[in-house]
Amino acid sequence: MEKVFSRPKQFGEILDLTFRIIKDHFAKLFLLLLAINSPVIIIQVLVQIVAGRGLIRDLAPGENFIEQFINTYTVNNDQLFNTTELSGNFIVMLVSLLVYPIATAVVFLIVKKIKDQQDYELKAVVGESFSRFWPLLGSSILFGIIAFFVIVIPMAILVALIGLSFGMGGILAGIVLIFVLLAALLGILLLVFRWSFYFPITLFDEAPGISASFRLTRGRTWITFGLYITLFLISMFIGSAVEFLSLFLGMSVLYTTILNVVGVFTSMITTVGVAVIYFDLEVRQTGSDLKEMIDTYQ
Repeated sequence: MEKVFSRPKQFGEILDLTFRIIKDHFAKLFLLLLAINSPVIIIQVLVQIVAGRGLIRDLAPGENFIEQFINTYTVNNDQLFNTTELSGNFIVMLVSLLVYPIATAVVFLIVKKIKDQQDYELKAVVGESFSRFWPLLGSSILFGIIAFFVIVIPMAILVALIGLSFGMGGILAGIVLIFVLLAALLGILLLVFRWSFYFPITLFDEAPGISASFRLTRGRTWITFGLYITLFLISMFIGSAVEFLSLFLGMSVLYTTILNVVGVFTSMITTVGVAVIYFDLEVRQTGSDLKEMIDTYQ
């Protein structure tokens, strides 16, 4: 394992190492993440019970199964302005924001212990993650704010221009702007992605780590972005595979709890993968720095 971590890895090797780590350390990783995320899951269960959701099955009325399923996902005014669920979901969102740095940090710390071939105790790992809680939370909020303004404002302007062009009969200009929108979206996503390794940099080195993340991903943007997309698609496929249960359970408490537990599992896959990618980038960056030093002294 140490030899694999100590050298630059190809696309397939990173994915292979990700799933090897998950397989070999599944119980510790999954149960720890489930325990850390349990406040979010429990609060959401309580919110849905208070809001009147069915425990096992919660399908809307209908003459047949198809109508029941369709009516379940038809949002009416009572559901849209249900103050109990709105306030409850706001609390869930706040607790999730507090839980995220700890849950993500413990995975990175465990992967680092595995990389360094060190034994670890889960209690010590959790304690270490708490010691960096405030820098991690602050960096995450800062990254979220930057990403929001970088993505939303340019996209809103372009969408408004597209609507204006079509509204004024400029079909050709509208079509051109659609392609500009897609190109701009890709460029913005790549930019935000290059900042996205702020988290491990804040955890192991300095906060907020956004500029250091941009330097770390230099020369590996497309490959690393492709790995991100692959991990996202794998997680999305697993998450989507259990959504068929809504056909039988509706929007019940049981269904939401199952989705949340599966969400913990998919977040484990994504976070382990990102940790492996980060340590690979670190090895490459260190190697390139050494090469530059050697070239300087020659």
